[in-house]
Amino acid sequence: MTHRDFIAIGASAGGVDALRDLASRLPPDLPATIAIVLHVGSHQSLLPSLLNGSGPLEASHAEDGDVYKRGKIYVAPPDRHLIVEGTRLRLVHGAKENFARPAIDPLFRSAATEMGSRAIGVILTGLLDDGSAGLEAIQACGGATLVQDPADAFARDMPLNASPFADYILPLTTLVACLVRLAGGTPHAPGKAEGERHAAARRRIATEQHAWIGDRSPVRALQEIAVPSMFTCPDCSGSLWQVKGSRLLRFRCHTGHAYTAGSLESGRRDDVERSLQDAMRALQEREMASRALGEFFGKQGDTAAQTREEEIARRANEAAGLLQSLLLER
Repeated sequence: MTHRDFIAIGASAGGVDALRDLASRLPPDLPATIAIVLHVGSHQSLLPSLLNGSGPLEASHAEDGDVYKRGKIYVAPPDRHLIVEGTRLRLVHGAKENFARPAIDPLFRSAATEMGSRAIGVILTGLLDDGSAGLEAIQACGGATLVQDPADAFARDMPLNASPFADYILPLTTLVACLVRLAGGTPHAPGKAEGERHAAARRRIATEQHAWIGDRSPVRALQEIAVPSMFTCPDCSGSLWQVKGSRLLRFRCHTGHAYTAGSLESGRRDDVERSLQDAMRALQEREMASRALGEFFGKQGDTAAQTREEEIARRANEAAGLLQSLLLER
């Protein structure tokens, strides 16, 4: 059997400190490659230099086409997804997933399909639930999965949401020791039925990766793995498809955006707040305009027009007050 020799790690809020702690505990002869996605968006990232100063393994931002090597740490650069293709790392400026680029799920999906049981997936501290679907993919394809104990994490959302797909849930210090033990270890040989399940999962997850990366008809790929839903994409307003065969409620659109139900709800909540603020501003401006017009008509002696504008101002004021109360309740 092939050794477990590829470690994919995802982190978000509080992740810099957690990753530095993890790097400091790794041995210099770790017989595995490490690929890391930290939610940095398009902002400058100093993570590789911080990891170089924390532990014995060399760390750098991944470059497109890198042939990955054991005993080295590759970090997703700002505003680029990091994925695995064969023996190389690829950087993709693809659609955001869970509103993030780089996102964790694309790396984990690619590790699951390319590595199978060779992959180890790790979720550390972070908000919301990026990485949960990717960890499910690694587990479904026979890889090992580890999650930081939510009680030990700076931000517990990501570990908590990923926990259903974890083989091990451990505080960081113990997690690193488990990770080192698994790295280079030989996975158990699956029986026929288990092997068939792993193979079917790899095909399904590879189809989802193709739908995201766009190297085949995205609609045709989506038809294989998902069914149309009544929701629209908050990023591009396209139709969302509900992904089949997952224990998570997940959605994808044909342009590549993807969301768990949790991230979609969070995005919708932000959309609603922006819409309420826009509507409240418009009503307040309408009130001010009507009051000014009312004063103007009053000076002109047109009492009917003055009364009409004052009534419009009153109703706009009441409606704006209602919207403000809704915003305060959120």
